[in-house]
Amino acid sequence: MTTIEENQIAVESNPPVIPSLEDGEHKLQTPWAFWYAKGGSFKDASEYLNALHKIGSFESVENFWKIYLHLKRPSVLETGVQLSLMRDNTPFNVPMWEYFPTGGCWILKIKKRRDSGASVLGKMWQDLVCAAIGEAFGEPDVAGISLYIRKNEDLLLVWNRDSRNERVTMSIGEKMKAILDLEPSTIVQYKYAVNCVADHSTFRNAKAYVFAAAPK
Repeated sequence: MTTIEENQIAVESNPPVIPSLEDGEHKLQTPWAFWYAKGGSFKDASEYLNALHKIGSFESVENFWKIYLHLKRPSVLETGVQLSLMRDNTPFNVPMWEYFPTGGCWILKIKKRRDSGASVLGKMWQDLVCAAIGEAFGEPDVAGISLYIRKNEDLLLVWNRDSRNERVTMSIGEKMKAILDLEPSTIVQYKYAVNCVADHSTFRNAKAYVFAAAPK
């Protein structure tokens, strides 16, 4: 398995080893961890698992920044890179659909573009990262978020553990739209994990949604 030192796809330099929580640090509700993988398609789950690398975990705001500042910005990530932020409070919080058999994900597709030299995707990713660790979704069912770099359009994902509760699942999608300040007509998609596994694809055959604006 390739190590972080051998492959600097997602990090500019090796993140420091994060010590135990110190007095005065702002503890998060749960620990979190950054992961990355590189590749277009994988033959099976075990091949993808071998491609996954855990960059580092943290449980305070201060230690989050110690890792986040070492990550490359989305605008310079190579095509095929998958960067994920997952809760790190169980051994099974790995960014793989097989670990969330009753879950699913909300998907936002973003066409490649630049505004004033800054990456639109970069701002959206950072907003989503901060919302996740700050529990802005208001749902512990949110397992993590991911960024997929593709050739023509990139993807932002919000994972949830259990899609059987439709009310919770829909509220996560609505909150994603609010966090990213999406236009009312923006199409977001949802796909069940079991279908992702069957299709060998995160986004193929996903169901499209447009959330209506809340009445004033």
